[in-house]
Amino acid sequence: MNRTGHGAIPPVVRGEIYSLGFCAYDMSLNYILLTSCVSYLLRWDYCNVPTCQPLTTTEATVTTSQTTTEATTTATEQTTSQATTSTTSNSSPTTCSTPELTNLLELTSDLRAVYQSTNLPTIDGTSSNGSLSWEEGEETCTTLLSKKKVLLVGIDGLRADVVGMTPLPNIRRLQSMGTYSFWADVQSSASAVSGPGWASMFTGVEPSKHLVSGNGDLGDRAYPTVFKTVKDTFGLKIAASVSWHPLVNELIETDGTALDITFEAGSDCEMAATAENWIRSENYDFVFVDFDGPDSAGHSTGFDGYAETYQKRVIFVDKLIGNLLDAVLETSSGEEWLIVLTSDHGGEGTSHSAYDKYNRKIPFIVASNSPRVDVGFMPIDDPGSQMDVLPTIMHFLGGSSAVPEGLDGQVFGFKDYTRTTPPSTTDTSTCGTDSALQADYRGTVNVTANGVACQAWDIQEPHSHSLTPCNYPDAGLESNYCRNPDGEPNGVWCYTNDPNKRWDYCNVPSC
Repeated sequence: MNRTGHGAIPPVVRGEIYSLGFCAYDMSLNYILLTSCVSYLLRWDYCNVPTCQPLTTTEATVTTSQTTTEATTTATEQTTSQATTSTTSNSSPTTCSTPELTNLLELTSDLRAVYQSTNLPTIDGTSSNGSLSWEEGEETCTTLLSKKKVLLVGIDGLRADVVGMTPLPNIRRLQSMGTYSFWADVQSSASAVSGPGWASMFTGVEPSKHLVSGNGDLGDRAYPTVFKTVKDTFGLKIAASVSWHPLVNELIETDGTALDITFEAGSDCEMAATAENWIRSENYDFVFVDFDGPDSAGHSTGFDGYAETYQKRVIFVDKLIGNLLDAVLETSSGEEWLIVLTSDHGGEGTSHSAYDKYNRKIPFIVASNSPRVDVGFMPIDDPGSQMDVLPTIMHFLGGSSAVPEGLDGQVFGFKDYTRTTPPSTTDTSTCGTDSALQADYRGTVNVTANGVACQAWDIQEPHSHSLTPCNYPDAGLESNYCRNPDGEPNGVWCYTNDPNKRWDYCNVPSC
């Protein structure tokens, strides 16, 4: 048990009680471990719970007798029931109310389409085939801006495959209400770390444009965030509750022109509880939440869905998301909501900076009761990107004319928006793309820029290392070819066969 606390605790005698309303709990997984209130001076103590006693001989005899009697009675009843059922079935077979499979598939393919054909009331009080219906070719629906609200959920260090394999009932609820992808991309022109990831999510552009390349230059952001853009365009009230404090005191505009209220939480529990209160108050139009738990767990024990600590933290975050979603559902009467969920990066091992899919693939979900939002998954050749956050929110609030020009992201999951064709694949057998730091190079150059032969990646001599094909299966670490598995800023490199020169860059052209 991890009995954590704050401040110096003077010695006390166990059994003394100075109740001041504080409760002991374990911060390691945000699970409450002790339900009894304890003294501010008393760091911890045992609870008074009775010990179970074994059955006496008499009690055991009575229990056995009762069990035998019950078993005999049950067997008799079952025999009688089976005989009755057999007689009944022979006279008039009972049929099941099984739907046709084709009808079931049609029903579950788009619940919103089924809803629109049922003539049920919509948020404006008309029938579902009234002013909120959406027809092919319409630019926007008629929902008033005053009835639109947004919840943006950012989860630091959430690997896409973990979301797909883990029982997460509340994230599944979001999936069923919109468009989702478990193969979305992070930005492509910087390492997969939080700074450039969050900045690209907020601005809709690559790090090469917004100029945030790491966690130490958040203030260098050169593009406005989605919060500033929404505030300037629509004048909505915006709130941000975060577990990673630099988001609100460095990255997002700090001059008061973007956020109406902020909260810097000490835990994901505090962060989510504050946001839930904001939603229930109905005082804010746009709420942003930042969960940091999965990233902390990943750095501690590994970003892996099979790692118990990481998996439990993701499951716990899903529970908190459920609280937020319940708050939305219970206060959303007469409103049209957009809920966006994504991450700044994935992770592998206990890090996430290397240029591979474990780090650079993330989940992306857009859920809504708007008939403009599609239901289903994104295609494998156009999985979406974290840079889609800003254009998607702006399109929801004001249509395509509200989306700023010059963005690298696109609108995600809307029927009334046509995404551009994904760019064609570059031939990386002869060159490496600069936006990927040449990590996509798969050619056969095997000498450094200074002419020194490269050491094979699966060999530990003359230099031992952990960048092996086994540890980085998607990095193309074949033979002794130049590669960039860890995102070196100047492109491909290799360990050398020179015992006095551990590694060096290679000379490979840019695509």
